[in-house]
Amino acid sequence: MFFRRNIPPAPRDFQHSVLHAVLGELTPRGARGGRVLMHRSIWGLHLPRQRLVQSVLLALALTAVIVLLRETIATLWSGELLWWVQRLELSGRFSGITEHGLLPFQIATPTVNLFVSAPRATTLQFNAIGVVAVWWLAGLLPDVARPGCYLLRFAAIIQGAAVLFFWIWPASFPHSVAEHIGNGLQQCWALMLLAPWIHLCTYSLFAVTWVQRVALTLLTWLYLFLLAPLLFALHALALNAWGLLAMPLLHLLFGVMVAIIGFVAIYGWAMSWANARLQPAPLT
Repeated sequence: MFFRRNIPPAPRDFQHSVLHAVLGELTPRGARGGRVLMHRSIWGLHLPRQRLVQSVLLALALTAVIVLLRETIATLWSGELLWWVQRLELSGRFSGITEHGLLPFQIATPTVNLFVSAPRATTLQFNAIGVVAVWWLAGLLPDVARPGCYLLRFAAIIQGAAVLFFWIWPASFPHSVAEHIGNGLQQCWALMLLAPWIHLCTYSLFAVTWVQRVALTLLTWLYLFLLAPLLFALHALALNAWGLLAMPLLHLLFGVMVAIIGFVAIYGWAMSWANARLQPAPLT
């Protein structure tokens, strides 16, 4: 015969501690029950307060420098872009009189108005056939080229949406060539302004030298400074040849995205400097 005892419940403090012990044991475990160890980049990162303060001051100083150079950069960009547009003999109205942005730190941009029109029905038909062909051919790529397949199909979606828009609302496209080029230059300028602060969060906090910190930002600025007028002169040439139908694809895939890719590439190169510096000396 079994006797049932009235066992009092455990105290709340004990229940709370047991619950935390169980949760603390389950938290570092993955879906299959194995322990998930902390990555070495987390437990090995030491961030002295002095380095953080110095990095913030460096970002402020570099931002002040680029803001002081704003008018000079605007003049050089405007002169080079108009030089290319005139040498390419594009049809339109161009003016070196710059249009200032609404925000205080926006850069002045030149006026580039091309004589382009909405696409014709035959152009839309051929583009629609091309979109379907690119989508189908992208699916034939091998698994090794899977990222290329995704990129091609993303481009096909953008171009297909543009074809559909001009097919239904041919006279309602809200953007002009002047806005496209001006906004593109503004985006490159915004990247130049943000570069010191992006590098502050992703590079300067590591154990790198002052020369490496400044060199990374200067190289990024040089890349963006040289890229912007050349890239949007090429955009003007493409829009003059293919019309407004090419603008969405140029804006989303071949605009500021090109600047960002180079931005990241220079950062990756700079991280190799830091890794080489932190490598232990070979034993002799």
